Amino acid sequence: MDMKNNRKQYTLPRGYAVPEQNRTILLGTDWWTDCDDVAAVRIACRADACGLWRLTGVVCNGCMEYSVPSLNAFLTTEGCGSLPIGIDPDAVDFGGKPPYQKKLAALPHSLPDNASAEDALALYLRLLTAAQTPVEILEIGYPQVLAALCAHPDGYRYLAEKVSCLWMMAGNWEKDGVGTENNFARAPRSRKASAYLLEHCPCPIVFLGWEVGAPVISGRPGDIPDDTDPLRMAFIAHGSTNGRSSWDPMLVLLALENDMDKAGYEVRRGYASVDAETGENRFRYDENGPHCYVVKTHPDAWYEEKLAVWLK
Repeated sequence: MDMKNNRKQYTLPRGYAVPEQNRTILLGTDWWTDCDDVAAVRIACRADACGLWRLTGVVCNGCMEYSVPSLNAFLTTEGCGSLPIGIDPDAVDFGGKPPYQKKLAALPHSLPDNASAEDALALYLRLLTAAQTPVEILEIGYPQVLAALCAHPDGYRYLAEKVSCLWMMAGNWEKDGVGTENNFARAPRSRKASAYLLEHCPCPIVFLGWEVGAPVISGRPGDIPDDTDPLRMAFIAHGSTNGRSSWDPMLVLLALENDMDKAGYEVRRGYASVDAETGENRFRYDENGPHCYVVKTHPDAWYEEKLAVWLK
């Protein structure tokens, strides 16, 4: 298998049009224990193949034994095996056991271990240095690498000057912006990083919270009927044989739509913050604030149908 020139072609789904200007995307994922990350990566790769954006790199912000080989293997099945992967090798303290990573790592891949990937912060800096057009960062995992990017002098400048939007699956905003959610609150590392990032990040941030994705189920057998499909394999290994909550794929699809009304959301604007000790998120409403979180405007089944178009 050619690992260097393996981008697939997919038919552009109805209702989508290739943008006049290229969109450049960087994706951060914990690629941890939950299979919804795998669904999100599929959408990101297929949008790239359709020309809707250019995915230039993936950062893994949770580190387990098979993190890089399994991610590289899945990217290879999606035609993106040549994408650079960065990893935070210190991010081993989030707990849990990955039920699907070893299984995916048995598929063809070109990065044999975690040491074969770049340092996560170094990859962000390298790709942002090279970017000649605005960049969007999609984050569906833990925020410590983004916080380190924000704390780095060049990284802060790139966030201010080159990053047009940071899209994050994070927070629980349903009770007037107050809640607790895994990506912010999982461990001391994520809590401190979240507090720092939300206080200091100079670019706009859009949040899709726990309450949005929890009741929306994707990856059902009818949506992905082939059990040998690598995405379906990940869902089965995870134990989500009848589908899984859609937090991460909904964030990627929201960013892909890049239009709140078309994507099926209203927004609440203001200033988000996270308690560095507890991980609790809060929101101060202000129409001129740099942050917003989304609120669904359609029944859950409407979002499930949109996701199924990309996941099947």
